[in-house]
Amino acid sequence: MRIIERLIDKSPVRLEDVAGVELDCPCGRRHVMAIDALVNRPGSVMEVGEFLSQRGYRRAWLIADERTYGAAGSQVEKSCRAAGVDVKKSVLPGDPPPHADRDALGRLAFDLETPALPIIAVGSGTITDVARFLAYRMGTSFVVVPTAPSMDGYTSSVAAMVVDGVRVTYPATSPRAIFADPDIYSGAPAEFIAAGYAEILGKLTALADWRLSSVFNGEYLCPLAEELVIDAVRPVLADPSSPSTLMDALLWIGVAMNMMGNSRPASGAEHHLAHYWEMRALWEGREPQSHGARVGVASVLVQEVYRELFVRRRESLPALAARSQGVVHATEDAIRAWYGPVAGRLLEEQAGWESRDYGARPLDARALKKAAQAVEPYLMSPETAREFLARAGAPSHPRDLGLSQEALEISLQAAKELRHRYTILHFASELNLLQEVSRDLAEAVFRREG
Repeated sequence: MRIIERLIDKSPVRLEDVAGVELDCPCGRRHVMAIDALVNRPGSVMEVGEFLSQRGYRRAWLIADERTYGAAGSQVEKSCRAAGVDVKKSVLPGDPPPHADRDALGRLAFDLETPALPIIAVGSGTITDVARFLAYRMGTSFVVVPTAPSMDGYTSSVAAMVVDGVRVTYPATSPRAIFADPDIYSGAPAEFIAAGYAEILGKLTALADWRLSSVFNGEYLCPLAEELVIDAVRPVLADPSSPSTLMDALLWIGVAMNMMGNSRPASGAEHHLAHYWEMRALWEGREPQSHGARVGVASVLVQEVYRELFVRRRESLPALAARSQGVVHATEDAIRAWYGPVAGRLLEEQAGWESRDYGARPLDARALKKAAQAVEPYLMSPETAREFLARAGAPSHPRDLGLSQEALEISLQAAKELRHRYTILHFASELNLLQEVSRDLAEAVFRREG
């Protein structure tokens, strides 16, 4: 990680070195890593109590579900007792797994205290989203003990909540500390570890989308955040066999997002597809596959879209771009058809966006060539992407997620409506190709896989 080593005068830089760091970046901005402790080592779970005690806390609120409490909760309590910190605990049901939604918040509301206690989140995605949301609303701090290397959002300063069936991102509180203990998370169920590897695959398309928007829209792109992500990803893609290396990568990606203050370095069209599939499963009464599993399958599809536009149709792009009228946004009727019972909530969310436009700018031959060169380092053949998922033990086909060919075609058109964030799906829309590409890709995927 060449840039950050130079900026903080350390070689090599460890995760623990960047906790609390403030630095002036080559991008022109000053980044602050607003986390006091960032640890990934055996036995670190037993440091939680001392961390809280040193900051003057004598009581803390532990939030977990039945599975994550069994994996690490008792050790966290032991650590706190040894440091003189009393623990109040709230344990959500574990089967079916909880979601970051009003139901989970409602259950926890009965355990709220005034003044607010610091929160210890013992778990992964859902538990940390709920904890950071509550910490922000209550004006308190929280600490994370990850129980699985399944996602990269442990350091996040936003909470992805499901509200009336729609995935909505809310301001939240970054953790004061993360104590990742391989003795704990290495024992996570195999599907959780596979989900983390699948999440890693999604960073390639996320970075490609970021570069695409930087070229076409002048969107701010930080070279430090980009380098942190890709340097974290490379060793995992080469050898998906070490949960500790995987957790290290996920936390470094979290550092990039934390420094940016948003998820742009790690989330693009593949996450929009994954969120759409989650919402669709919920309103159809199905339990969705894990977030990482969905991201992995989506990443293969987004690589297919990139290949279609920048490889197969590369020579025809200038002519298509010359006729472009900008991003084609879906009509209200289309959104209602695609989003069913949650369409009204999504339309309300879209009404709060400052603008749905990405600015009037020509997609001339020079810009198209620059974009093709910019995204090329992050393009992977879909075959290689599927092979990686297979090695990691993760799903690789939409059918594995309960999707039909029709649902896949719809999702490729609908997903870009979820976030005001430019991706390859928006570019396909600008070229008036999104409907055609969605249809052809869905047909090819289901034909190829039998």
